[in-house]
Amino acid sequence: MTVLYNLAERDEVFKNPVITIGSFDGVHSGHRAIFDRMIKLARSMDGEPVVFTFSEHPRKLLTPHTPPKILTTAIEKIHAIEHSGINNIVMMPFTHEIASLTAEEFLYKIVFYHIGKAHIVIGYDHAFGKGRQGDFDFLKEMSSREGFIVERVEPVCVQSRPVSSSWIRTEIEDGNISLANALLGRPYTLSGKVVKGQMRGRLLGFPTANIVPDDPDKIIPKDGVYAVNVYVQGTLHYGMLNIGTNPTFENTERTIEVHIFNFDGDVYGETIEVFFIERIRDEKRFSSVGELKQQLQYDKLASEKILSRK
Repeated sequence: MTVLYNLAERDEVFKNPVITIGSFDGVHSGHRAIFDRMIKLARSMDGEPVVFTFSEHPRKLLTPHTPPKILTTAIEKIHAIEHSGINNIVMMPFTHEIASLTAEEFLYKIVFYHIGKAHIVIGYDHAFGKGRQGDFDFLKEMSSREGFIVERVEPVCVQSRPVSSSWIRTEIEDGNISLANALLGRPYTLSGKVVKGQMRGRLLGFPTANIVPDDPDKIIPKDGVYAVNVYVQGTLHYGMLNIGTNPTFENTERTIEVHIFNFDGDVYGETIEVFFIERIRDEKRFSSVGELKQQLQYDKLASEKILSRK
């Protein structure tokens, strides 16, 4: 696995490179269709598939007052691309210099110069370069001039609608985790460091790990209770997670707290990874602590049933 954060790190171009270019936030099922086609094309010509992407979403630079929430951090994106079967990733920061390049300049100065005379596979709606000049028609014209192959991959559709990162973001924010996972092709994940909370969970018989996400730009699902898998201390566990303000105790701060089943280890200061499987219910205010404890028992049973099935 080769990940280049600076193209100057590599002294030579790739062998018969087959490249795709994009943000690939989420690395969803539509993106993986592009990767699958790249891999097949590269194998047919004894070449190397290369994903060219960015460490931060381009809109964070282009629209700084309304930056997008992201589905995958840079590390999560690398892992997801690798699991898709791609062995070469170029992950550069999206800078004002790159944003100012025309599509032709980007092709010659970045792709051809550093990566090689690449064959290019793009998504059905993709365009790159200043003013989004680098669309499929542009690439077809360039391919005739420079002698490389260009292919466009049609969208992957669910419910007769093309899968997109923006659609997945909306479903996660609305709490529709099952649909979001179907669009992603895998569970939505969230990683973060465990910090000390109010310790109320332990008093209720459901100790929780209070998570602060690694990346403040990461999308947080809608408030509520979720059945989750939790990767902690090298092992995967079942669990249930609450996002919200704990209204029974009249809190105002939004927190992310996970109860890990059959686990009593000390995880303060550690980073854990949560895999969202299914949403169980809305967060609600209970009339008593006893009523809350009873509901937590129901939530645990529901989570165990969901997780054992999934």
